[in-house]
This record gives sequence, structure tokens and C-alpha cells, in this order.
Amino acid sequence: MAQAQALAGENYEFKAAPEVVKPKTKYRQQPLQQSDDQKNSSLLGCNIMFDKRVVRGNTYASVQTQGDKKLMTLKSFKKPQQKAAQQPQTTYLHPSTPRPFQNRVNIDIQTDEYLEILTDKPPEQEMDAQTDYYIDKPPDRLFVPKKNGIDKETQIWEGDLFDFDQEVEPILQVLMNKILEQSRMEVLEEEEIKLMKEQQKQHEKQKTSVLSEMQRLEAVQQRLDQEDARRKLQYETFLKIKKQSHQKIVCRDLSKSLINPLKLNTFKKLKDLGVFRDPLESALLYEYIPWVYENVLSQLIDENDNGSNFNNMLNNIEEIITIEHSNSLKRRQQQITDKYEEIARKKREKEENKRLEEERRLKEIEDQRLAEEEAARLAEQENQDQLQDNQQQLQS
Repeated sequence: MAQAQALAGENYEFKAAPEVVKPKTKYRQQPLQQSDDQKNSSLLGCNIMFDKRVVRGNTYASVQTQGDKKLMTLKSFKKPQQKAAQQPQTTYLHPSTPRPFQNRVNIDIQTDEYLEILTDKPPEQEMDAQTDYYIDKPPDRLFVPKKNGIDKETQIWEGDLFDFDQEVEPILQVLMNKILEQSRMEVLEEEEIKLMKEQQKQHEKQKTSVLSEMQRLEAVQQRLDQEDARRKLQYETFLKIKKQSHQKIVCRDLSKSLINPLKLNTFKKLKDLGVFRDPLESALLYEYIPWVYENVLSQLIDENDNGSNFNNMLNNIEEIITIEHSNSLKRRQQQITDKYEEIARKKREKEENKRLEEERRLKEIEDQRLAEEEAARLAEQENQDQLQDNQQQLQS
């Protein structure tokens, strides 16, 4: 031991002496004052589960220490100017979630269909495969075992194993029963549908009658309400008119009682002064004479308008008659032209037919002449042949 210490002292080049690194707890603080026993006990050993140099958990994810968390917290609280400077870049790259409100923080949440473990570095695995070296070989010979037994033969005639009439009869019975049952069910279903339609029609008729009766009752009730409102309005109008007439009578009596004590000749003096005028004269000056002037003026204006309208109507009729006359002349001229053209066309057709008939007749005469010449030539040829035959016979 002493020799080892001496060798260590000789080979050591630093001023500070080596010592064991003291482990620190992860979530606990060391007390300010420690006793000598505690200091000596800390030098004995440590639990590696609390050593930050030992990585625990997923081997693919990076470990975040307490210092990294503090750094991330400090980075999250940036200045507003830096956030504003970085905002256009982030929006240009891809749209992001809006900024959180005050005293709130955005949290990443998985929205995929299947959850997956979020890691900084996804797991990667390398796999390889190697197929065996394959050599083509010829197919094996078919193994044919040695025959051991005695061969026999038999003859199966028609109807021995399967009789069509006997085997098919139950199947046909089942099919026919099924078809008849299905047909019966369809007929019953049609009858049921028909009955349901009839019931529905009856229900619709009943519903229509009930609705019409309800509408009639509503109309009767509406007429009764209108009559009641009209009677109430009529009674209120009667009371109002009666009240107004009573007020007028009271006012008239009151005015008579006040005016009678006055002088009786007041109306005569006012009439002498010219305050009052004759009602006939006033009506003649202010009502009848203006009415006469207005009627005469309107009648003169109407006569003038009627005269101008009559002249315009005559001019329009004259123009219409002129246009109709010119159109009729054009139509008559066109008819005459068409008639003469038709006569000329028929004449041309007649001449053409006559010419064709003449040509046909001349052709027939020419054909007949040629036929006669041909017949004469043939007869002459026959005569010559006969003469030659006679001469040959005489010579022979």
C-alpha cells in the first residue's frame, strides 16, 4: 500500500490530489451541515439509479436533464420582437396553430388514427435475408406400387344406379309445392296491398271530409267573430256620434243664451256695412262662372283633339287602303304572269310531246323498212342457196 502511494506520488503531475467523485441526488438538496459520519458514509458508494451519467428509459430517445428543461423554458419566453420577426417565416413555411392567450401554453396532441410513441429519433432496424442456392434437378420418377390383387369387371346397365323418373319426382314435387306456396303468398300479398289501398282511400276520404268540416266551422266562427267586431264598432260609432250631437246641442244652447242679450239690430248694421253678401251672388261669382269657364275651355280642347285625331285616323285609313290596293295589284299581276307562264309551259310540253311522237313514228317506219330489207335479203339468200343446191344435184 505504501509502495503504491509512493508510485502514485511519483507519477502524479497535478497539484490537486485525486479523490472520489461524490454522487448527488437528483431531486434532493444536501443539508448545509453534515456530520463526519455522513461525510464518511457518502464516500463509501452510490446508487447508480440516481446518477445523471446513467441513461435510463428508452434507448432511442434523448435524455432531457434539468438544465435542458430550464433552457427550454427560457427559450419559450422570448421577447415579443423576436416572436414577431419569426412569425412571417413560420407562416411562410406552413400554417401553424394560433398563438396562445395570456397565461396559456400550446401542447402537442396526437390527432392521428393510431397512437404512436413520440421520440426525437425514430427506431430503426436493419434486416437482411439470403436465399439458398437453388439447383434445378429433374423430376422424380413416378412411384408405381406393385399390383397385389385380382382384377374383376362388371357391367352397369342404364337405370341400375339412377332412375331419372323415380329420383326426380320428389324434387319436382318439392319445387311445385314451393312454386304454389310462393304464388299463393304473392296472391295474398296482392290482396293485402289492395285492401290496404282501399283502407287508405277510405281514410283519405274521411280525412278530407273532416278537414272540409273543420274549414267550414272555422269559416262560420270567423264570420261570427267579424260580425261581433262589426257590431261592437257600430255601437261604439253610435255612442260617439250621440256624444258629439249632445255636445253640439249644449254648445248651441249656451251660445244662444249668450248672444240673445246682445243688440237685435247688430246683424242689420253689419249687413248695411257690407260685411255680409248675398249667397246667390257669391255662389255665382266664385263657383258657377269659374266652372263654366273651365267646362267651355275643356270642351274646346277636346274638340280640337278630336279633330286632329279624326284627321290622323283618315290619313292612316288612306295609307292602309293605298298599301292594300298596291298589294292587290301586285298579286293580280303575279297571278296573270303565272297564268301565262303555265300556258307557255303547257304549249312547250305539247310541242315536245308532238316532236317525240313524230320521232317515234319515223323510227318505227325506219325499223319496218330495215326489217323488210332484211327479210328480202334473207329470201334472196335462200333462193341463191336453193339454186346452188339444185345445180350441185344436177351436176352429180
